[in-house]
Amino acid sequence: MAKQSFADIYSQWESTHDEARALSKRARDDSPNHGEEPSINEIRRMNAQDEIDLHQMRLEDAVTAASQFLEQSQRRGLRKVRIVTGKGLHSENGEAVIRPAVLALCKESSLVREVSVPKAAEGGSGALSIILKAGKKS
Repeated sequence: MAKQSFADIYSQWESTHDEARALSKRARDDSPNHGEEPSINEIRRMNAQDEIDLHQMRLEDAVTAASQFLEQSQRRGLRKVRIVTGKGLHSENGEAVIRPAVLALCKESSLVREVSVPKAAEGGSGALSIILKAGKKS
């Protein structure tokens, strides 16, 4: 068997492979679900698409703002949002007031699929990561 140089092998490979087609195929393969709805695991891994900060709001105003934010987010077609509630450290007696109310709102909402605590870099226990049910974009 005759030894081939790298240049010969590469030249032979180059003549039998269509690089543009391979790159195009890879781009199609890398796009999740080919334009379909992302899976729940993909949504869990993605960053929040928008957020609202309820710090320094009165309880009633915070719940109203959170409710409106969830509605608007779903109308915009967003799937993952973050609500910053704070930890309640500055509340009377140091107990959270806004967080439990927003959690209750999310639990009762027909818009919310899942609520979790985000990573520390994304607000940790002072925030809520919310996955919305798929809605129609407006």
